[in-house]
Amino acid sequence: MTLQTSPFITTFRDLAHNHHLWQHPFLQRCREGKLTLPEVQILAVQMYKFSKEFNRILASILSCCPDEEAQWVILDNLFDEMGQGDLSFAHPELFRRFTRAIGIPDADLRELPATPETQAMIQTYLNLSHQYSYLAALGAVCFASEGIVHSLYSQLYQGIQGATPLTQDDLIFFELHIDVDDSHAAKLATLLTPRIQNKTQAIDIHQAILEALDARVQFFDGVQRRIDEMNALSSSARPSIESRVFALKSFVYADSIN
Repeated sequence: MTLQTSPFITTFRDLAHNHHLWQHPFLQRCREGKLTLPEVQILAVQMYKFSKEFNRILASILSCCPDEEAQWVILDNLFDEMGQGDLSFAHPELFRRFTRAIGIPDADLRELPATPETQAMIQTYLNLSHQYSYLAALGAVCFASEGIVHSLYSQLYQGIQGATPLTQDDLIFFELHIDVDDSHAAKLATLLTPRIQNKTQAIDIHQAILEALDARVQFFDGVQRRIDEMNALSSSARPSIESRVFALKSFVYADSIN
């Protein structure tokens, strides 16, 4: 069974391609270039909270993986995430170039909390290898993360560029993932194909992919909720302290780079 003709691989790709994630109103606004800078800042904080945990997600899968060839593929991916030995090019640092460029100091990036939806997505990925198997977790990384990053990040990139002018260096995190993660997905798919030996394994992988995609929908629900809270601040007689602080920082960030 080759990679091109594997019915399981085709089903997993179709699952990701046809998921309702792509109809999320926030992504639609990105595609239309209708984000504002404060909205991009809200997105950026939550993206960072997940992105900086991706190394831990890979490491959690590695800790459950007895397959030496699979271990190598995971380590290769992790090595790329860590800047191939140069921490100035580690992906969390590349993301901080972006957040600094849109006016978010590193101290504030650490201070601002992950939404419950973002934290739930992180926990979903961390749990997959324990809930199902290392194979199912790799399937989720392949088809619900690496395999959709080109399309997903291209849409986010479009929304970000419509909100504020940024340099190529500011956006290197996005450009790198748009260009590179397809190769990560291909390596994972090649690894998975001969290892899916029965329908039970395929069902577990399918379920892990679906849970990861659903968690990402909830992630964008959380981003949109924060945006709605910020937009409602002006009409709220008694906004919460957290909402006021977050919205105040957002508007200060916007003012600082205009």
